[in-house]
Amino acid sequence: MKGTRDYHDIIGGTLMIAGGAWFSLYALNYNLGTLRRMGPAYFPLGIGVLVVLFGLLLVLPALRRPGGVPRPELRPFLAICAAVLAFALAVERAGLVPATLVLTALAAWAERAPDLRLTAILGLALSARAVLVFTQGLGIPIPAIRWSL
Repeated sequence: MKGTRDYHDIIGGTLMIAGGAWFSLYALNYNLGTLRRMGPAYFPLGIGVLVVLFGLLLVLPALRRPGGVPRPELRPFLAICAAVLAFALAVERAGLVPATLVLTALAAWAERAPDLRLTAILGLALSARAVLVFTQGLGIPIPAIRWSL
């Protein structure tokens, strides 16, 4: 259905503005510091302000642009929520690689007909990258695979 405004971008931009504002306000609970000696709130505040600005850049043109009215779909929302929850529950018990594979498999069901071959390749690539970045690069003590469940 066509509308007089682009509601897809209005909703997305408004969510970005709300998220960036919350992030910025929450960062103010910490010491901001100075430009020469930045405190723990400096970077999160800056990122939050940038997200608010990008949200405004998305919303303002959409107010004068015709577009469609979004039709909510429950399947992608539930698939992504289930994927994140499954990852959170599996990472401690099974390790980073199995948790990432489960996350990728469940998130793929957000599409109507996911390509299983591409999902498997993506899961393996994300698992390898996660191990390299988090355990090797950052030194976070998460086992790649926990053999004793």
